[in-house]
Amino acid sequence: MDLTELDHVPGADDPFDGSDVALLSRLAAVDDLLDPVPGGLVERSRFAMTLASLEAEVMELQVLEVPAGSVRSDAPVETRTITFTHERLTVMIALSAGSERGTVRVDGWLAPAAALDIELRRPDGVRTTRSDEDGRFVLEDVPRGPASLLMHQGETPVSTPVVEL
Repeated sequence: MDLTELDHVPGADDPFDGSDVALLSRLAAVDDLLDPVPGGLVERSRFAMTLASLEAEVMELQVLEVPAGSVRSDAPVETRTITFTHERLTVMIALSAGSERGTVRVDGWLAPAAALDIELRRPDGVRTTRSDEDGRFVLEDVPRGPASLLMHQGETPVSTPVVEL
């Protein structure tokens, strides 16, 4: 057989029809029989992609200011200031009551100061903001509950652990 004969396939220019579908179905069945997809490959692939998208360096919770004498109190204590540290970045957030019931205002400062994209990640979604050149940012009326911050600094983002707002 001459290689030029492979350039022209009879019917290649004809429209796709039912016989093409039947042929491809049979070819897929042969492929599944001779070279099946390994068990768990799809789940492992999805896990690896999720892990890669979440890959960030995690900060350490450094300071948690709680009023003195509140450890054995029956009333819940609202934390006012939380500081997170990492070798590349320090983030301090101050929590205060939001303008809407059941929300908080998050005032934050980055050191070293820089204008960075910031994500507030919560179970119900993500809110984004940007710090100014002095490293300051504000998130208004954030619903109370678990949340973490993700700062986009360089190629690898930096994330805080999840805290209760």
